[in-house]
Amino acid sequence: MCHGRVRETRRVLVEILLSAGAGVVAGLGVAMPLGAIGALLLREGLVNGFRVAASAATGVAIVDTAYCAVAALVGATFAPLVESHRGAFLIVSGLVILAIGVRLLVMAVRRRTAQAAAAEPTDPFAAFLRFVGLTAINPLTLLYFVALAGAITTHSTWPIGPVVFVVAVGASSLAWQFVLATVGSLFGRSLSARATEIIGIVASILIVALGGMVAVSGVTLG
Repeated sequence: MCHGRVRETRRVLVEILLSAGAGVVAGLGVAMPLGAIGALLLREGLVNGFRVAASAATGVAIVDTAYCAVAALVGATFAPLVESHRGAFLIVSGLVILAIGVRLLVMAVRRRTAQAAAAEPTDPFAAFLRFVGLTAINPLTLLYFVALAGAITTHSTWPIGPVVFVVAVGASSLAWQFVLATVGSLFGRSLSARATEIIGIVASILIVALGGMVAVSGVTLG
């Protein structure tokens, strides 16, 4: 009886460790590729500093965690449904990113005057909400987690496995988003105001380009 309990405890611990490891890899896998969200986050740190960028990073990680939790509940059941509407999702998200990039570009150009610079929205909560919305409209994030969470729930024999997986995803995503926020803010702190303005304009142009590419890819799929 005692040996059976020990074996069962070891099995649970191994499953927890495997779920945690898979969650860390999954969280970094969705966070590390530098797409539109990563570029926006770097720009946020560069232009508005770490405090605002950290709030934005938290918003991204919360959506990643929420998507992962939903995916862990449904597994791969709804993957075909989301996949069948991928083109439409990409078009909508691409247009939203494009619009935000244009707005940031206009603001970056206007930062040359003190009045326009003061009008730059630097409220951390506003940045948090903006990045929650941006991350939430990315259908590829949901598809990614549906596929991975389906695998982890299929191979998990204890309810704690999916919970550990979701927590590890959120923690690793948050850690990487904070890395981007820190890098952006450090570069912004070391550069002159003029250089920051120029890089802000270039970053905004890249975001516009990324939004256009996402929208075009959605049209191609459609």
